[in-house]
Amino acid sequence: MKKTSIIIGAVIVYIIIMAAGIGAYFYFDQQQKLHQEQLQAQLQQQKEKTPEELQREAEKAKEEELRRQAEEQERQKREQRRKKERELKEAMKEETINGITYYKYNWPKKPEPGVYLRPFVMAGGVKAAMAYEIYYFYHINDPLQTAWINGDFLDIVAGGETTTVPLDYTRINKHMASDAEWLIESYSLTAAPNVMAAFKRILATGGGSIVYYHSGGKSRHHDLSATEVKRIREMMELYEILAAE
Repeated sequence: MKKTSIIIGAVIVYIIIMAAGIGAYFYFDQQQKLHQEQLQAQLQQQKEKTPEELQREAEKAKEEELRRQAEEQERQKREQRRKKERELKEAMKEETINGITYYKYNWPKKPEPGVYLRPFVMAGGVKAAMAYEIYYFYHINDPLQTAWINGDFLDIVAGGETTTVPLDYTRINKHMASDAEWLIESYSLTAAPNVMAAFKRILATGGGSIVYYHSGGKSRHHDLSATEVKRIREMMELYEILAAE
């Protein structure tokens, strides 16, 4: 009796397994047929599309590709600007005062006697701004013996044109050594459109000169060196990058 029960149980288990296998077979077979039917329907639908619909789809695909290419080009430009910005800043000193960041070069406090044009960039607040310092240094041994000039004008000469910048004498910065051996006069100014145009002429021609003077009085002339032209170029590049952000 026990042996008979075991045989019957085994037969039942076998029947269940067979039924499950047959069910699974029919399920997957139906799924495969359904997938094939859907694929055939899609192919048929594609075949049934009008030439106008096919053209619209081709145009849409082309627009998507052009959009993708434009996005990639813009991404590459942003990356190039970020790389250039990092390279430019590496050679500059950076200082933040009252929320404004100043990017400047390390100019000597006591250069050879004369007048110099020192560009810098301010960033922060509403937008970036191009600026510059007029820096006049005089030493007691200077053969020109100009001493205090108290300049009220600056001429920037480049490309056959002269840009005259009137200076507000009340904003001059003056300093003299305690032994009167040397003195400094300087102005810090935001570059107005005419000065920006003068900077661009300097870069276009690769050179220029400045004249710092008091109307009807003393003056100092200076030809811009290659280093000074290069630094104007680099500051202009940094300004354009920061202004575009």
